[in-house]
Amino acid sequence: MLNRLILTIIALMMVGRVSMAQTVTENKVFPVGEEFVLEAYYNLGFIWAKVGVANFKVGEDEHGNYDFRVKMDNLPKWDWLYEVHTNHHAVCTKSMKPLYMECDVKDNGAVYTDKYVFEDKGDKNEIHRHRVTVRDSQKVAFDTVFIMQKEASDIINAIYIARNYLLMMKEQSPKPKDIPFYPLFGNGSHKIVGNIGDTTRIKTREGETYLCREYTASVGTGTIVAKDPIYAYLTDDERMIPVLVEAKLSIGNVKIYLKSYKVNK
Repeated sequence: MLNRLILTIIALMMVGRVSMAQTVTENKVFPVGEEFVLEAYYNLGFIWAKVGVANFKVGEDEHGNYDFRVKMDNLPKWDWLYEVHTNHHAVCTKSMKPLYMECDVKDNGAVYTDKYVFEDKGDKNEIHRHRVTVRDSQKVAFDTVFIMQKEASDIINAIYIARNYLLMMKEQSPKPKDIPFYPLFGNGSHKIVGNIGDTTRIKTREGETYLCREYTASVGTGTIVAKDPIYAYLTDDERMIPVLVEAKLSIGNVKIYLKSYKVNK
């Protein structure tokens, strides 16, 4: 039911496109073989109900680029209310330059694919988008090209770039405040202002406790999370693993917990 919000919330929390001069040019956070699972819980009055699961994997393609795979599904028991299943595939260079992202989505009866290809145009990125939607046997396709700043990134590459970017910011002294981000959604972006907070210990629903640092983000108008800040807790180490994300939405409250983390050899 709400699993399609997992990527949106995490990407809103963790930079999609940075408007600062300092950008990420190398990966210091995640290894090839990294895999983690997140679970989304929705508040139903007095209880928190698990509604979706997302699996994130890091690989390497034949050209030596990072290959990201993200699969999300709502739990089958919610199919009667809302059924969403997504598969995302994204690629970026070892210098953290996005090259490509494609997603296949089944969204409550509609099926669509969305593809972004990034072309380097000096100080800008030329982004080619191709989308095909099928609903009630009707097929609609469109292509568009738009120009974004050099740091523009799709929603998947953004998550991995952001973990490196936030590590850079965390290691600065004094730590920066009011960091502006502009994540790419569709053909546009939304302004986010983020802040780095203090450390705290977070216990997952699996019973594991992690030393984390709090990050908050205030999102501009026009989004489902525009009213209240988003709170995210990432491990306070070089891995920057998302352990908990909390958001108050216009349709209710959501918590996203880390279920498991491993590095496959």
